[in-house]
Amino acid sequence: MYSYSIFLVSILTYCHALYFHIAETEKKCFIEEIPDETMVTGNYKVQLYDPNTKGYGDYPNIGMHVEVKDPEDKVILSKLYTSEGKFTFTSHLPGEHVICLYSNSTAWFSGAQLRVHLDIQAGEHAQDYEQIATKDKLNELQLRIRQLLDQVEQITKEQNYQRYREERFRQTSESTNQRVLWWSVGQTLVLVLTGAWQMRHLKGFFEAKKLHQFHIAIFFCIAPACLLLMAARRFIKGLTSPWSLGFSGFGLAYGLYHIWDATQSGTKYDLYENLEGKTYIVTGATSGIGQATVEELAKRNARVIMACRNREKCVQVRRDIVLNTRNKQVYCRQCDLEDFDNIRAFVQKLSKGKFELDRIDGLVHNAAMMDPERKVNKDGIERTFATNHLGSFLLTALLLDKLLAQDHPVRIVFLNTNIIGRKCELDFEDLNASSRKKYDGFEVYKQSKLAAAMFARELAERLKGTNVSVTVADPGRTKSNLSSQMDGQTFFLSRWLLKIVSFGMGERRTEKAVRPVLYALADPAMEGVNGVFIDRERNEQPWCDSVEDAEKRRRLWNTSEVWTKLSERMQQMRLELGDAVPALDKSLDAKETAPGRSWKRLWLW
Repeated sequence: MYSYSIFLVSILTYCHALYFHIAETEKKCFIEEIPDETMVTGNYKVQLYDPNTKGYGDYPNIGMHVEVKDPEDKVILSKLYTSEGKFTFTSHLPGEHVICLYSNSTAWFSGAQLRVHLDIQAGEHAQDYEQIATKDKLNELQLRIRQLLDQVEQITKEQNYQRYREERFRQTSESTNQRVLWWSVGQTLVLVLTGAWQMRHLKGFFEAKKLHQFHIAIFFCIAPACLLLMAARRFIKGLTSPWSLGFSGFGLAYGLYHIWDATQSGTKYDLYENLEGKTYIVTGATSGIGQATVEELAKRNARVIMACRNREKCVQVRRDIVLNTRNKQVYCRQCDLEDFDNIRAFVQKLSKGKFELDRIDGLVHNAAMMDPERKVNKDGIERTFATNHLGSFLLTALLLDKLLAQDHPVRIVFLNTNIIGRKCELDFEDLNASSRKKYDGFEVYKQSKLAAAMFARELAERLKGTNVSVTVADPGRTKSNLSSQMDGQTFFLSRWLLKIVSFGMGERRTEKAVRPVLYALADPAMEGVNGVFIDRERNEQPWCDSVEDAEKRRRLWNTSEVWTKLSERMQQMRLELGDAVPALDKSLDAKETAPGRSWKRLWLW
């Protein structure tokens, strides 16, 4: 016989004490909503009913079995205790935990009734602060500060858990809405089929009554034909208006394009490699393709560094990824690609200290932005160009020494767009977008992505014969918030119209758009492949003329070195890391380079 009692915990930390009665074969269970990584302590005492005294007394031979299951119904505690004791466990998943208690019934207690006193404490209430104060030799003020810190930590866990519940309920609501939609479609089909069957039955009825064929024809043909003729007349009249013709032509064109695009793309692909023991760095990892890339790598047991501008948002996204993948080797590190000093600090943390990485197997340059207005960073450089090209340039430069020193292959993947395959030229006279009469955010974005492609192509040339390979991947048109601040996205009507247009042009979800990135980053087929540009179907594409122009690539390279102050920042980083700064050899020719060279020679030839 089983009975369940449900006790919902409070919003913050909680504790509650109670007692209940159970029979000798009865199991009593409690459901507790507990955040993850929270310690829970339960104190209990079992008493046996004495019919002589008509009261409850202690009986030490009675045992109490305690069993705890997590939200996935896995047993995390199952142990037999004495008649009075204490059990402790730590939750590793957020959600409802089932705590069950029952006695070790014997023939002695057949038909007996037990009273169980239970006190469940979670969070900081489960801590024995007297013992902590004695162990750590804390005074009263230090102990109080320790208690406050534990309370703040528990409040943070509860808030994160509430966000997790809200997200779970939102997904449930969306799923329910989708099922209701399909149910409505099914009902409509049933009604149509029922109507057709009734018409067929009515026709059979007329034939059975041997009505004249003329009457049947009038009923089934002429009357509906007249109604259809009247409806068609009004419909054609509406279609002949200029607005109707325009929208109809627009919809037809995009519909045909979408059908064609669907037949030309969408090849299924999945990466089956186990990436355990490998480390990857992904920039712009808090949304869109970056977030999807991190999640896919985490699913395959890789260690992933999320290099992001907003660390608070990164922590929230990281939590969701860990919950979805059960991989805790996902870490947030602040790296704002428009802030060159922040990039240097990021690389320093990965090179020395408690955040030092023992290996790096891949670097994904995903971070990008598009501004509707011209804005500059603290160095006076236009933000879009600084983020989309110069930030990636500096980050790669500062990491390259570490990458080349490793004894295993390393892949660098740049996310780009198919606009670099069109006829476009890099405006070297106005890279900072300061001489334009009118600032065009999309045009500046195109210039920055072209510069990034030229840098990737030149980097691949300079890394030939080393353990580092470079690939540029085009994920295709993807749902993202890249253009969320542009004029067309600020008004809700234009935003919805753009969504419809994007869907018609074959816009894909991020979980599909990430396929070429995974292919370039970790697929065995790309082992040793260097300097290629692949499309969303993982097919190699030709470079545009500007990217193939070696003289323009070198000019952009030299400009990028000056604008990022590469030599100064590299020297400062090495001094702060405690390494000697070697003299830079600028006389080395490209033909003299050999495998195993470092950035000191590679970077300047």
